[in-house]
Amino acid sequence: MTDSPIPSTGPDPGVPDPDDHVASPCTRVCRIDARNGLCAGCQRTLEEITLWGGMTPDQRRAVLASLPERRKATRTLARWRHGGQTER
Repeated sequence: MTDSPIPSTGPDPGVPDPDDHVASPCTRVCRIDARNGLCAGCQRTLEEITLWGGMTPDQRRAVLASLPERRKATRTLARWRHGGQTER
């Protein structure tokens, strides 16, 4: 019996791919709005912020994909609250 290496079938799915890094959207404006539960800077929920480090790249991308719609909704609500004027 010889000690030959086991042929590789590709990357180990249990090991994260360092080239598949998804950066945090944090803007360092960390303030949770009590009215909508979103961070004023990045528009993530407190739960998303807390879990970010343990999320898979696909989970992070899903959160990132939801942020533009959240920003739009937040701006629309702010305009409504201020009688049609945008916050400055």
